Amino acid sequence: MKVLVAYDGTLQSKEALRYGMETVREKGGEVLALHIFNSTLFVDYDVAGADEAARRESVRQREEAKHLMRESGVEATLFAGEGDPEDETIRFAAERNVDVLLCPPKYKSIIKKFKKIAQERGKQASENIILDGAEKLKMAVVSVQ
Repeated sequence: MKVLVAYDGTLQSKEALRYGMETVREKGGEVLALHIFNSTLFVDYDVAGADEAARRESVRQREEAKHLMRESGVEATLFAGEGDPEDETIRFAAERNVDVLLCPPKYKSIIKKFKKIAQERGKQASENIILDGAEKLKMAVVSVQ
């Protein structure tokens, strides 16, 4: 099983990464974490140093993800890129033929688009929302069979 986590440093993406690693621990497979620096935010943005500060934060988030993956003891790889997070995540997921895609809820549109792509390729895909026990953290999930 190949599990892709769209990782953006939020609490929900950290929970999604932990959930993905636990799923792989139980069922086997590998975790792919994808961190996309949203460079589209800085087009025509004229605040000195904003882009550099955001890039430093992006590096910190990637290091945090690597730390979480090392602690898990499961096969996990972090990939990074830049562009539009939605477009890049969907492209990456389709290219890598992932079986499960986990995203923070703010990226539900990624889940819907990836589900459609999977179905167009003749695969069955189901969409879910997973809540933690306190219902404070949640993630959107699409599973492909």
